[in-house]
Amino acid sequence: MTARELLMNRRIGWLAVLGPIYALGSIWLSIMLSSWFTWQNNAISDLGVHPVAPIFNISLIACGIMCAIFAIGAMLRFKNLIGKAGMLIMFLACISLTGIGIFTEDYSPHHFYFSVAFFVLLLIATLVLGPFFLLKRKTRFLGISALAVTFIGIYGWAYHVAVGWGAGVAIPEALTFVPGGIWFALLGLWVIQKDSRRNEL
Repeated sequence: MTARELLMNRRIGWLAVLGPIYALGSIWLSIMLSSWFTWQNNAISDLGVHPVAPIFNISLIACGIMCAIFAIGAMLRFKNLIGKAGMLIMFLACISLTGIGIFTEDYSPHHFYFSVAFFVLLLIATLVLGPFFLLKRKTRFLGISALAVTFIGIYGWAYHVAVGWGAGVAIPEALTFVPGGIWFALLGLWVIQKDSRRNEL
């Protein structure tokens, strides 16, 4: 099996499912183990420079790599240029997520750049992929949910800027990466359920 065939195999969808589950579960565990953490006064990345750092950072790095590999396969799978462009942007978002885990808040300004890139690219990717998946009836649920991710994320950040959730940015961060992670897992499940040769769009 060539590298291209491996990347286009439907089983690679498990990377898109397990990556977000691992990251979201690890973030939840890190928060549960950090009594100092508050949603109003902290950023999610604060977890990366405290005792739970290994749990938190490794999960971001692993999730980013797993989802980036899946994104490459999706770019090869999709025939439509909009789909390819959307997954390229998603690939860059995944690389940025890995960068967040590698360059913690102790590495300024690198951490800031990777964080901004991740959240911005994730929302752009879902905004592009939403209409792409709306083109076909069988993938309409992916299109609608992708646009929902974009709307929720933009709302979270807009409200934070205009009104404020608190001194920290944990809430708008969660309103972006939690829906985004769930959507990515749904995309992975969709790929798994389809034959690799018939799954090109």
